[in-house]
Amino acid sequence: MRVYHDKLFSKKFMRPKFTIQHKSDRKTASNFHSHSGFEIVWLQKGEATYIFEEKVFRLTKGQILFFKSTDFHKVKLHDGVPYERVVTLFSESFLTFKHPIFEKFKGFLDNLPSPQYVLNVQPWKEEQLQHIIDHLLFEQENEDLWEKEAALELYLLELLLFLCREIQSSFAQNSHLIVKRDSQKVEMLERILKEINEIWNTDWRLDSLALTLHLNKYYLCHFFKKEFGLTIHDYILQRRIYEAKKLLISTSSPINQVSEKVGFSSPSSFIRSFKQQVSMTPKQYRTNAQIL
Repeated sequence: MRVYHDKLFSKKFMRPKFTIQHKSDRKTASNFHSHSGFEIVWLQKGEATYIFEEKVFRLTKGQILFFKSTDFHKVKLHDGVPYERVVTLFSESFLTFKHPIFEKFKGFLDNLPSPQYVLNVQPWKEEQLQHIIDHLLFEQENEDLWEKEAALELYLLELLLFLCREIQSSFAQNSHLIVKRDSQKVEMLERILKEINEIWNTDWRLDSLALTLHLNKYYLCHFFKKEFGLTIHDYILQRRIYEAKKLLISTSSPINQVSEKVGFSSPSSFIRSFKQQVSMTPKQYRTNAQIL
């Protein structure tokens, strides 16, 4: 299991320990990204595809996806399809004590083959869930409420209690096995991701990747760009930068060794690409991480 937690390097850009938003816009991060904490997405209308290192989820109305935000991920929207959702982001440090409900929630994610899960909320449970969400939104949107932080913590724990009970219920009924996966396409996407996971830090070749997947290389490129919204080359570059960030924070390896480990042909190429993606050099990134 990954224990890496990304850090942001100024108070201006630092994510709050807790936030919840009801959103209907189509704004999403253009690149794969990660951030600290946990994320809970309740899709209320439309569809969206969530892409991780190993898994692809086609989220539909009424489903909840929750995952560790430290995971490399991206959202792909569908043309002409709405994307209305409630997004809850929180870090473990938001909780003022070690609560057993949160520990159960975290333990569930830790024990999954991949730390993401889709929950199908039954229609008759949506009113109960909406009631909890309304409390959280009200508390967040009103600045002068007495003991606002404590109330947010209580309602967040109520949300986690709801989710944990639904998880237990879904497992008892085996309904967690009945998740709409858009199976053939999703299986193909996950197969491509699996192969890329084997070669992203090597001197890879498109011809070899296509041969391994038994696909025409032109079809592979077109299919990947259409479904993920970026080229295979750009995906691998973003993956290399993501892995480099982890190494820069969690190890004291010299920059040239980090460059080699994540697959760059030279330290100068690594530094140039890192600066283009992160707007600072690897050395600056590591220094700022150590200051916080």
